[in-house]
Amino acid sequence: MIDNDDFFVEVDSCQLCEAGQNVSGDVCLHHKTDDRIITVLSDGAGSGVGASVVASVIASMVISYARLDEDMMRAARTVIGTFARGDRLSDLRQATFTIVNITPYDGVVRIVEFENPRVVVMRGDRILDLTRCRQPVDCPDGSTIDIFLTRFTAGVEDRIVAYTDGVIQSGAGSRRMPDGWGDGGVAGMLAQSVAADPGISAGELARRVVSHAEMNDLFVVKNDMSCTVVYFRRPRKVLVVTGPPFDGDKDAMLAERVRSFDGKVIVSGGTTAQILSRELGREVSQVLRRDPSGLPPESSMEGCALVTEGVLTLGRVKGLLDTMKSSRVEPKGIDSRYVALLLDGDQIEFIVGTRVNTQHHDPNLPVEIELRRGVVRDIARTLETKFMKRVSISYI
Repeated sequence: MIDNDDFFVEVDSCQLCEAGQNVSGDVCLHHKTDDRIITVLSDGAGSGVGASVVASVIASMVISYARLDEDMMRAARTVIGTFARGDRLSDLRQATFTIVNITPYDGVVRIVEFENPRVVVMRGDRILDLTRCRQPVDCPDGSTIDIFLTRFTAGVEDRIVAYTDGVIQSGAGSRRMPDGWGDGGVAGMLAQSVAADPGISAGELARRVVSHAEMNDLFVVKNDMSCTVVYFRRPRKVLVVTGPPFDGDKDAMLAERVRSFDGKVIVSGGTTAQILSRELGREVSQVLRRDPSGLPPESSMEGCALVTEGVLTLGRVKGLLDTMKSSRVEPKGIDSRYVALLLDGDQIEFIVGTRVNTQHHDPNLPVEIELRRGVVRDIARTLETKFMKRVSISYI
């Protein structure tokens, strides 16, 4: 059994539309509850809006069952039963799907597959050959359709890679790969990528798969391409400290928490930085250059990944997180570098000081500036629900 605090499940995806289309017919959805993580990759037949609608319906049905804590095999059977009416070839096979169900507390993984390319399961840079169990499903017309179930217990540094047929068919018809890239080509590329970079993130590995498939098509994508990667790894920890403690006697306690933290530290607030500087005996130096974000300049302090102004920066970080459509961010200004640090972490802890900062108690300023705690709660909620991070908040 794997202790929940010893590993983190990172899930990320990358997609490209068929050339000439504005909407992908592939849909990747992820959902996290207290005791399970569900990821669904559905591929609608063809491309464009019609394919996207069918794939979205299937993926949404699976996620809805996950919210009801239903078994994923039962969910898959229900999806098939819903679509397999009349001519099963024209109705059901408008979309294929892969479901990955993970219970993080014990590391047990169940993979349900219907006519998508077979998932790749990796242990380090080694491809595992796991047994798939065929599960026949009865259709209303009396025929049967096969879905496949794979079950295993994941360990740290395991990965699950799921992709659609646009990936394995890429390059088809070319002199170099007349039959397409194929499962073997994808598996070889995955093994090489992980061997060269053992800590490669789920998002980066998914992007490499899709980018390689795009290159196979000579950068004119012939079919929607999607890749979802699940990565089991040691958690990366981030501590965000913002606001001075309500009681000055707690300054030393806050400083000790920062000193002993095993991870990256972000300090948000000039007063907070001065307290830590005094208690830790570390100098705070301001970076004398204008930031492209327009926010007040950052500072630097030994042992801290980032030292910024407080509530203005937090408000900008909240806005950026709210509008992001993926976990990829170009770290240019303070706000985007702040977000990049948060998204690079898995377990994110906020320590929020509760002393009122009189500089920000101005009714003419935005509401979020006065309500530091509210902004932090909003950021934490977005990190948990949108980016599947583990987040805790404590007040001092």
